[in-house]
Parts: sequence; C-alpha cells; structure tokens
Amino acid sequence: MRNGIDRVEDGWDVRSIRGVGVGEVAVGSVMRLHIGSHGIEVHSPAELTAGGEGYAIHAAGRINLDKVTLLLDQVVAEVHVSDSGALKVRFAGGWRLDVPVVPEGLGWIVALRGRHFISPVAGGGVRMSDRRSG
Repeated sequence: MRNGIDRVEDGWDVRSIRGVGVGEVAVGSVMRLHIGSHGIEVHSPAELTAGGEGYAIHAAGRINLDKVTLLLDQVVAEVHVSDSGALKVRFAGGWRLDVPVVPEGLGWIVALRGRHFISPVAGGGVRMSDRRSG
C-alpha cells in the first residue's frame, strides 16, 4: 500500500515507522509513543520485554510506568499487526512491546502522519481508516 502498510501472510506490516526513533513518551490514562510524525497509543494492558525480562505495563492501572520511559530514543525495527488484532512492536535496541487482543474496548491505535489509522476491533480483527482532508 502506498501509505506504508503492507499486507503480509498473517496480518499487516507497518513499514513506514521502521528506522524512526521514539521522540516522546507520554503517559496519562493511555500510553503514547510519538515516533516522528507517527504515533502509537496503547489503551489496554501490554507487555514490555528486553533481555529476557518481561514487564506487564498499563497506563490506566499505573503498572510499571517507569519501564515505559525506557522506550525514549529507541529506534523502531518492526511494527506488526496480526489479523486477530494483536500489536507487536520490536525496537532495534532489543525491546519489544506486545499488546494482545482485548475482548472489549480499544487496545491500541497506530497513526501514520495523522492520516492513516489502524486499530483493533473489540474481540479480534483489525480496522483501517483514512482521514481525508476537506
């Protein structure tokens, strides 16, 4: 696709974020990673892994928020969205962020240049939207 999202065997590869560093980490009721002109929001519990150590994280639950700040300046190596609605972000420094499918509500959002959005469907699946100017 021309918006930097490619269909792969088991989901979607968001290649337009590859090679870009996390410039800002914001935590409120959700966790936001600002990656150049792109962004990833995590609304549900997730897991952050590095060096064999895994940490459950959740912004609204205030769980392990100190670990989230370690993603600042990390360069994105891969973003994969599975057909089931799980999000996997791998960073060049060895960190990995995994957001599983949530049965209810919104688990995460990937925004590309504020125009193209990918989000899960509650209970499984993926939705893509394109905000048109006008």
